[in-house]
Amino acid sequence: MPDWVPTWQSVHPWHWWVLGAILLMLEVAAPGVFFVWLALSAFGVGLLTFVLPFMDVPSQLLLFAGLSVVAVWLGRRYVSRLALGGSEGEGINTGAQRLVGRTVTVVVPIHNGLGRVRVGDSDWRARGPELPAGTAVRIVGVEGTTLVVQEEKRLTA
Repeated sequence: MPDWVPTWQSVHPWHWWVLGAILLMLEVAAPGVFFVWLALSAFGVGLLTFVLPFMDVPSQLLLFAGLSVVAVWLGRRYVSRLALGGSEGEGINTGAQRLVGRTVTVVVPIHNGLGRVRVGDSDWRARGPELPAGTAVRIVGVEGTTLVVQEEKRLTA
């Protein structure tokens, strides 16, 4: 058997690094974020195998499995919160939810519960109490593509 083919008795650090590179390429090709954690585990085992060359193959495989489980768990726990701004699944298909709490202006009077408000440089359909154009309102909810608004209470001195 050629020297470059790993056997059960000899897995070198560069074998783990190649595996890590292959897993990173899979990460780029596959949807989601999963293979990166396995790749980091493979790179870590390669580094430990480099530092501790006497480590046998079964120990390396167990180390890879353990590091993979820990890396996937930590990655899903912490990175998903960073990426989505909360627990996994929050923030998906809820672009208008980011508007809740903002104060905007009615541009088409709200009549029979419906009108339009100005948000940034665009107008949005709004549902709320009867209000004339120019009234400041607070966005309190979203129903589909319609913003639910209430009149902004102004403090008077």
